[in-house]
Amino acid sequence: MPLPPWISALITVSAAAAPVDFVRDVRPIFEQHCYECHGEKKQKSGLRLDIKSLAIKGGDKHAPDIVAGKPTDSPLIHFITTDDEDEHMPPKGKLSSAEIETLTRWINEGAVWPDGVDLAKLEDRRDH
Repeated sequence: MPLPPWISALITVSAAAAPVDFVRDVRPIFEQHCYECHGEKKQKSGLRLDIKSLAIKGGDKHAPDIVAGKPTDSPLIHFITTDDEDEHMPPKGKLSSAEIETLTRWINEGAVWPDGVDLAKLEDRRDH
């Protein structure tokens, strides 16, 4: 999946900036733009971005969607940067260039998502 040249340049430059923090920088982007379709109530294409284990696993067709250390191999980056209207996410509106930069840097830095910071919990269906 080819990315726009400015994304490739971002990947190179990002090493000089302070590390991206999931709770401070990434989760607010997911909350604002992604949880409506990929959160607790709905998981379009099988992708859920509010629980670490499920987000890292990925969706039905492009798992994993987040490839730590490899933004160019991460479908998440493709979908937020593509010009193809049928693939572009979110379907209504676009992320700002700063938000795209943050997500790209986060993945490039290893997509660090600390344990214990998810706001939602998975239901244990084994206990009925």
